[in-house]
Amino acid sequence: MKLLCILITLAFVNVAPIMTADYANSIHTTNKYIKEVFDRDPAILKTAISNIIDGDKTFETLNVMLAIPDKANYWFSIEHDDSFLSNLPEHIAIADQEAVQQAISQVTDIPVPQLGPNENFENDSLAQLGVARRRITGVITKNLLIEAIDDGTPGFFNLDEICILIGLLRSMQHPDNHIRTTSVDPDGSECTLTSRNGNIFRYKPHLGYIVAVRPVRRNRVDYVEVLREMDTWFRYYY
Repeated sequence: MKLLCILITLAFVNVAPIMTADYANSIHTTNKYIKEVFDRDPAILKTAISNIIDGDKTFETLNVMLAIPDKANYWFSIEHDDSFLSNLPEHIAIADQEAVQQAISQVTDIPVPQLGPNENFENDSLAQLGVARRRITGVITKNLLIEAIDDGTPGFFNLDEICILIGLLRSMQHPDNHIRTTSVDPDGSECTLTSRNGNIFRYKPHLGYIVAVRPVRRNRVDYVEVLREMDTWFRYYY
């Protein structure tokens, strides 16, 4: 009996905040809004997302807003090593989705959509809602990266912005091993991304391009132009 009590106590200690249908519905509402604006004029949505990225949000929050809203729902924090996601209170997660809606409403006259009478989403819908989010935000974010690289050539004074955009795109392409942190070294010469599973990705300016730095063997690396590396990612909305 004592052992059973201990196990029950441990279960409650390790349970992370559970997202309810309210959070799933907030993601769905934001998805509807994103699609309506994208269908009318992708440039408007690009402006809204650019404004979000250029704001004061941390990379972790940008991830939840634009790339991996579905990953903010974990039943047991002991099963997941990302404390930001596993301990994210629902009211904050919902506020992040509402912040996306607000950023869009500031650049369009399209109103925020309302849930229909038969629209009610539960936790088991989060995965498909996350996929739907990335199908559009991936296209927009890739276009923003292309523009940022064009604007920064050849000196890449905007490597911080480029680094964030690459990090978001990697999160969108690989949500299960999303990027957790992005950083640019003090002299602005290299961008470093760290994924959920501990992989390190490095990018740097090289001969007028932004390249991925790929170790080949000891004391040797290859350079792959970032847009070639991501060529097949989010080419179009489907």
